[in-house]
Amino acid sequence: MHRCTRAIALGTVLIAVTAPAASAQAATLTVSQPCQVATFGLSAVLSGFTPNSTVSIQGDQIFQTGVADATGQVTIPFNAPLLGSNDPKSKQVSLSATDNAATPLSSTATFRTTNFAFSTTGGQQSPKLKRTWRFSGLTPGKPIYGHFRYAGQTRANYRFGLAKGPCGELTVKAPGIPVKGRVNTGKWSVQIDQQKVFKLTTKPRMTGTTTVFKVFKP
Repeated sequence: MHRCTRAIALGTVLIAVTAPAASAQAATLTVSQPCQVATFGLSAVLSGFTPNSTVSIQGDQIFQTGVADATGQVTIPFNAPLLGSNDPKSKQVSLSATDNAATPLSSTATFRTTNFAFSTTGGQQSPKLKRTWRFSGLTPGKPIYGHFRYAGQTRANYRFGLAKGPCGELTVKAPGIPVKGRVNTGKWSVQIDQQKVFKLTTKPRMTGTTTVFKVFKP
């Protein structure tokens, strides 16, 4: 009996792996500051856009254009939008950028806009009772001071606390007029800034007034 043996030749299989082509640089948009006081200036810093194209930025109350250079970069100035009221607060704003190339490139970013403002809760009550104080638009990480003055004299330099977050905000409970001893009737003024001692020339600063009345109980 003849035994038939079949030989199977195993060849080497070569698999060609083609690496994907490197993708084009993505367009990017960054804002020069994380937060800015309403109507004050900011810059949109753009890169990776179509060279020599016109780039538009758009957002709430924002529309500006610029021309990208030969490397696709351009910086476009704009102003932080208004918030709709003068209250101490901030809000997030979305900003988009698009060029006018045949195949447009685009990118987005966010920042915050804020008011440079302070407020206290009202109502007729003792000036030494605590009420809610709110602040915004100050330098983050620095203390907020209130300089309380009567008849041209500083009666208290009161530390409210640290301005927090990118927009320098703070909400805190504190007396209406935090002075020692008697609170005189009449007109008081307060200057809000971030200096420990009162100076009339301090900048930036906020000011306000309040009047203390004598109440007679029956």
